[in-house]
Amino acid sequence: MKHHSWCNRHLKISTHTHMEFSRQHSSYLLVILVIAGVSFLFLSLLASLLYLQFNQSVGSLNFPGWFVITTLFILALSYYAEGVKSAFREGDAGKYGQNLQFALASVLLFLLGQLRTWYDVISADAFMETNNAYAFLYLLSGLHLLHVIAAIPFMIYIYYRFRYNYREEHQLQLYFSDDSKYRQLDQLAIYIHFMGILWLVLLVSFLAMSFV
Repeated sequence: MKHHSWCNRHLKISTHTHMEFSRQHSSYLLVILVIAGVSFLFLSLLASLLYLQFNQSVGSLNFPGWFVITTLFILALSYYAEGVKSAFREGDAGKYGQNLQFALASVLLFLLGQLRTWYDVISADAFMETNNAYAFLYLLSGLHLLHVIAAIPFMIYIYYRFRYNYREEHQLQLYFSDDSKYRQLDQLAIYIHFMGILWLVLLVSFLAMSFV
């Protein structure tokens, strides 16, 4: 049997050109509900932060420099999530696998970067009980990280399924012709982009608290 090398970045699979794809599929309702629920949670916490700020001082904090670095990681995650979708549409197996790997690396670097941030903050003797600003920093960044981590099992599952099918050309033909797989990639990308936007909102909030 002929096996394709994982290093063959130029292997392209000819897929059907008329992919019947629509975001009106019922499965998108779950994505909308998840995003709506997460949005409500964080908007409620940010509203509480503003209320405390205007009614009693929440205190100030030293803006962690590592947050800037982790922002680059989560932006990279969004970029490679789009790259995965693009490679799937093109049927480019090498590019698809490469973007999946980079997306996984980006999310893991974001996780490690956030842990490093908390380590630096704790090393500076800044804890949740120090003031409300640090309490919200730990709470908001921690909840956000948990929601990012929730995407990792799905990313690993997609990567594993691809590696499992990355053996024979006819298997890849079926893989890249499956509309449901592209729909899963699109839904995951929507969630990842939402997490990126949410992080930018939190980043601005943390930066604002450092000027109080």
